[in-house]
Amino acid sequence: MNKKFVFLTAFFVVFCTAMPIFAQLPNADSAFIRDHFIKKELMIPMRDGVRLFTSVYVPKDTFSTYPILLKRTPYSC
Repeated sequence: MNKKFVFLTAFFVVFCTAMPIFAQLPNADSAFIRDHFIKKELMIPMRDGVRLFTSVYVPKDTFSTYPILLKRTPYSC
């Protein structure tokens, strides 16, 4: 067998088996959000009677004013 083929095959096997481990590492962004924001999950009624699930993130720092970001998608939050 070709040494290059054996090396690439071994690399591929190790790479594929290690990917689930890296997928489970904690995300630094989510830790920042938990530390600095309060999350509220609400059902907001629309004019046609449908209630839409909404996640609201409110800053824990109440001494400053912050702009509002509103993002609505047809998918989950």
